Amino acid sequence: MARRPQEDPRITDLRRYKKAREQAKRRPPPKPPGGGFLGSNPRAGLILAILAALVAAFVLGPFVAQFL
Repeated sequence: MARRPQEDPRITDLRRYKKAREQAKRRPPPKPPGGGFLGSNPRAGLILAILAALVAAFVLGPFVAQFL
């Protein structure tokens, strides 16, 4: 049996190119990395800071009010 000739990368196969391009179009775009500690919400740090301030105010408020 004769061996198949090795593929030459200089020769372009238009069918393979079109097929790869169509498959790339069907594939959903990659998701950006984002699921860190605070999640993907850009305002999560601000919300966390506000909640921490409210908790501190309710916990430390009565203690500080005794001295006023």
